[in-house]
Formats: sequence, structure tokens, C-alpha cells
Amino acid sequence: MRKLKVTLVGAGSVSFALGTLQDLVLSKRLREETDLEIALMDISDKNLKMTHDYATQMFADFESPAKIWMTTDLESSLIDADFVIVAIEVNRYFYWAQDFHIPRRYGSKQIYGENGGPGSMFHTLRNLGPMLHIARTMEKVCPNALFINYTNPEAKLVEAVSNLTSIKIVGLCHGLDMGIEQLAEMLEMKKEDIAVEGGGLNHFGFFTKIWDKNTGKDLYPLFREKEAKANRLAKFDHLALSRTLYHTYGYYPYPGANHCGEYISWAEDFYAGLSLQFRYNPMNPNEKIGDKNSRIPEFVYCAHAGSVDRELHEGDSELETWIAEQFEYKKENVNGTCEYGVPIIEAIFFDDEIVINAANLPNKGAIKGLPDDMVVETQAIVNGKGIELVPMTVELPTALIGTIHIQGTIHKLLFEAYHEGSKTKLLQAILLDPQAPTYYQACAMIDELCELQKDILPDLEWKQPM
Repeated sequence: MRKLKVTLVGAGSVSFALGTLQDLVLSKRLREETDLEIALMDISDKNLKMTHDYATQMFADFESPAKIWMTTDLESSLIDADFVIVAIEVNRYFYWAQDFHIPRRYGSKQIYGENGGPGSMFHTLRNLGPMLHIARTMEKVCPNALFINYTNPEAKLVEAVSNLTSIKIVGLCHGLDMGIEQLAEMLEMKKEDIAVEGGGLNHFGFFTKIWDKNTGKDLYPLFREKEAKANRLAKFDHLALSRTLYHTYGYYPYPGANHCGEYISWAEDFYAGLSLQFRYNPMNPNEKIGDKNSRIPEFVYCAHAGSVDRELHEGDSELETWIAEQFEYKKENVNGTCEYGVPIIEAIFFDDEIVINAANLPNKGAIKGLPDDMVVETQAIVNGKGIELVPMTVELPTALIGTIHIQGTIHKLLFEAYHEGSKTKLLQAILLDPQAPTYYQACAMIDELCELQKDILPDLEWKQPM
């Protein structure tokens, strides 16, 4: 059997690491036709050990002979790897709360701050150094391995690795599949029967075609009919902006209001969950944003997802309890995921050919009107030669191309800010964003966030542009 080595960087991640391990153990071909080695790497000994204990118990239970080992040393984990799966984030919600609240304090209208808006730029700068370090270590010890990324901001980070290193990288996200679920609900059909063409920027994509897999029939006429009759307040916080974008541009977007709204200036009127984002009491010193000793506000994905219908006395350790439960191995809970990481590994390793709904790769003409080196998201073909985007047959409207093109320019300015250590280049990126505050507010915001996040951001200074 051929040897196959998969390295998980950020192996202490609850969602992506455990899900990936489940997908690996459930793959009959990988279990029976490869000499599989799985290296688990994380900077947290505690999380790493929990993942390793979970994995060894699960693989033994499924009678898989895979060799599983753990380390906190990145380079040793990557030696001779064929595939490197990365999901990293340090103190995720602590910094996300700052990314959300501080820009809004200075006048930004951003509604999320994870992948778009001023907050996302600090998110990018925090993760850019570690991502480039991983890629440059791969250049040394496994230059032919494929870097499979789940870390956000997806498009910005994948573009940086693509343009600044020689490593092959693909960014994966299930956002488009979330959009298909919304289409299925509106059409009152099974999602398995719906085929799509869609793409754009990660978390800001649009379905240019919808058809019935069984008959080939165009489903957009039916969608228009049903959407016009649908309750306009139903699931308002997750669908209202999407429906408004559809009415404005003619194509239904994905994945949902909270993400799509990160790239436009007028989203907040359509996002009912805005006031729940990292909700905190500013009069309580134990909830002060930016204080590492304060209680971290809770992240809320959207209001209708059970966030507001909570028990009054559920305790403060709910998150810790949930995490502990995820790491408690039970065979009946091993169901795998719908992520594309392991199917990509299988297709490339065995030279099969599959089509995946969404991949983040350099454009190279796949979406007309956008730069070739900008990372975009659309369908892709995967086989033994690698991954290649499928060109979209329908052009996105001029207004959407323009909106996405602005983000591509912001990407470049962020990379320049990182390499030059320049707050001025960061200011240029922020002022270009649709959710920018005023000039004076932006300057003050940069100074405050750079001070709050100085332990994890690159060193940045105000510099006169040359």
C-alpha cells in the first residue's frame, strides 16, 4: 500500500479537527488502501492531547491501522506530508469581540467583522504571519504537499499564500452549500435535487444558475414565484438581506445575511441579530472589551438559531461544557461532515475526478471581470493533477464585480501593510472599504486596536508612503 501522510495544523480545533478525523476514519479507501499516517499539531498541549485521545480511541474502534501521533513542533509535523489541513485561531472570540465592537465604536457600520469590514483586516493581520510561517515551513520540508485551508478570512489568507509562497493552497468553505439549503427551503425541494452555478468572493457569492438535477429544468422561474409569495419576515435575520440582494442584483446570494453583509455599507437594516453580536454590558468592568481578564462576550451566529431562546440560569461554563462534550468519544456520534477536505485528498491521491461546489483559488479567468491573481470562490474539478476552478458561464452583474474588485484591492493593501509594517497602508485599506468610518475615526481606531492586539499583531507604525 502507498504511504499517505496527512498533517492537521490546529489539531485542537473542536469543529474542523474532529470533523476531519471523522471523515478520515470513515473513508474506506483510505483505511484499506493506504498506509495512513496522521500528524496532529497544535500550540496548545491541552487541546492537542484531547484531540489525540479522541482520535486514537476512534481509529481503534473502527479497526483502522493508521499511525496517529502528536507534536507541538510545526516542522516535525510537516516532514514528508502529502496534505496539510489548517484551521488555526488564537483566543478566537476574545479578539473577534474586539474586531466587532471597536470599529463600530468609531463609526463603522460593519455587522460582523470576521471576513469583511475594518474588523476583518485586523483578523487578517493576526493570522497572516502564522499562515505564511506554515507555508514557508512547507517549502522546506514538504514542498509538493497541498495546503488545505479552513482558516478565515479565507480569501485574504489564501491569496497571500498563493502570491507570496510557492505552496499550492486551496481554501474550503461550506457557505455555498448553506445557500443551497436556503434555495431548497424556498423551492420546497430536496437539496440533493438542486444543481447550481455560483461564485464570487468567499462569503459573498451569487447563484447565477439553478436547475433540477433530474430534469435539467431551470429553477429560477419557480424560485421567483415562490420567493415573491414567501413571508417577508420569516427568518428575517438570516434571509432578509439575502432576499434584498436578490431583488437588487437578480441573483440569490450565499451564505446568509451576517456574512454577505460584511461587504456592503447598507446591511444593518436587514440584520435583526446585530444587537446580539458579542453582547456585553459596558457598565460592567468584568465585561470590558479589550481586557484579557474580562468575561468574553458570547458569539452569536444569527438570532433565529436558538440564541435568544435560552435558559435563564444555565451557568457561565456552557461553552466549556459543550467543548468537553465534543471531545468525549462516542461511536454513534461519528457521522462525518460535508466538508471537502477528505474528498479532495481521495480524488488527488487515487486520481479520481470529482466536482466540488466551492473552492477558493486564484481566479485565472474563472470569473470574468476580476483579476487573475485574486482569490475567488466557485465550482472546481479535482483529480490527480490537482484542483482547477470551473469557469462560470454567466457573468456577474457589473455592480457585484465592482464590489468584489474593491475587496481584491484591499487584499493587496493589507499584504503591503504587513510587509512594510505600515499603519498608513492599513489606513488606505480601511478608507477604501464600504464600511469605513471617517478619516479621523479610522486613524484612532487603528491606534486603539493595534494597542489592544499588540501581542498578536505584526509591528505597525505610521509611515509616509513612498
